Amino acid sequence: MLGRRLLAAAAALLGTLLAEGRASAQSPPAAPEKIALGDWLLSPLLEIRTRAEYRRDAPDLGGLDFYGRLGPRVRDAWVISERSRLGLGVERGAVAAKITLQDARAFGAPSPSGTVPVQRGVPGGGRFEPYEAFLEMRSSGARPTYLRLGRQAVVWGEGRLIGSADFSPAGRALDAARAHLAVGDFDFEALGAILEMPGPLGSGFGDRAGPAYSGVQLYGLSARWTIDPLLRVELFGLARVSRGSGVDLDGSRFALARLSGETYTGALRVSGDAKGWTYGAEGAYQFGRSESLALGGADVSAFAAAGHVSKTFAEVSLTPTIRVAGSYASGDDGGSTYKQFDPLLADPQRFHGQMDLFAWSNMADVSGRAQIVPWTDTSFAVEYRYAKLARSAGDWVGGYLTSVGRAAPSQGYAGAGYAPLTSPPGTELGHEIDAVLTWRPWLPLELRAGWSGLFLGEGARRIMTAHARGKAEPDASLSPAKLAQYLYTQATLTMP
Repeated sequence: MLGRRLLAAAAALLGTLLAEGRASAQSPPAAPEKIALGDWLLSPLLEIRTRAEYRRDAPDLGGLDFYGRLGPRVRDAWVISERSRLGLGVERGAVAAKITLQDARAFGAPSPSGTVPVQRGVPGGGRFEPYEAFLEMRSSGARPTYLRLGRQAVVWGEGRLIGSADFSPAGRALDAARAHLAVGDFDFEALGAILEMPGPLGSGFGDRAGPAYSGVQLYGLSARWTIDPLLRVELFGLARVSRGSGVDLDGSRFALARLSGETYTGALRVSGDAKGWTYGAEGAYQFGRSESLALGGADVSAFAAAGHVSKTFAEVSLTPTIRVAGSYASGDDGGSTYKQFDPLLADPQRFHGQMDLFAWSNMADVSGRAQIVPWTDTSFAVEYRYAKLARSAGDWVGGYLTSVGRAAPSQGYAGAGYAPLTSPPGTELGHEIDAVLTWRPWLPLELRAGWSGLFLGEGARRIMTAHARGKAEPDASLSPAKLAQYLYTQATLTMP
């Protein structure tokens, strides 16, 4: 009897060891993200991303630009972008540093919004440069106080006013000085960044000629109070001081307003994330003066508000998440005071649809989104959005803060021989539907595919007509498309 019990116990022990061995073989322990080397901690980084995009009847491509220059109608556009990052972070006591080299390039016809600038000495359309390169001095603890100097990615709040623009071909990093103070439940931060270098830089930088300009700088202060995971309150104060070179001018009034002057933005944000609930509400007011809009300058007065709430039902099959959102941003009416809100350094694609045709500027939109997890490491989401212009006289601005168009035709419209526009300008931009599928076959690898369709409203079609982005009819009128489409596939490998 005793022998049988011993045999049974041995068999049970052997089965347990085999099961644990199989589990260990299937789920190896996670590799550490930091490597100890003496007194140093090293954090390596590798990211490789490739994306292919296709656009059909894009509202912002081809036809007449804001200067009245006429180009061919664009029905099909494609872009292939590649981005590689290789970085290393080092820490020793109160000192840390990080450098990340990035090679980013985009090839396509015609050029998309947010293209990668051509860098001298680099073949093709692209650039190779440090994406991050900063030195940091900080205290110990989970929420350190720190001073960071150098090129760095900066995100304040959700990224509506300052974001890293990670979806863009090259992302966004700022050459900045940044000080962060953590005291109890409060976090304070000060930021000073150079957005455009002054010029000329002098013989040492190979720039000795041309008119002098002081460039563009951004200064900011923020304060955050974390009362509870479901209640965080943030205050932002931002000042954009601009004496730009004009390299970003595209002929639009929106771009001209940013050329020279001072814009001050104050914002309040309330947010929370706990127990499956996530929400955020943000309001901002903008004032200042634009010296380039009119002789003697023009005052700036604009405002914006946005909010969203979502709920994840973890206990329900397919783990559904439901999200509703809405936003409003004032637009310009053509008067002596410029009233179109400028979202400064907002993130593209994240807030107003994946087609990047809308921004937090001269627009009102409402949206609803549903996401499910059909199986492990896979998600599928569908989103509906209705968008309209706040003011028909203002610029329609896209996600990369470039102007899609405006209802008033340029002088080149009549010169091209098109029929005069008789219909009043509308404000409806249309109805956008987004669908995206994400799958992680292996933890470091993410595969994503998305499709979007924008059913164009009368306001969007009028703007496309004013910019000659449509089919020319025998009577010299123009018939713009009723549906614009966008399709992309993306693969991203990230280690660790």
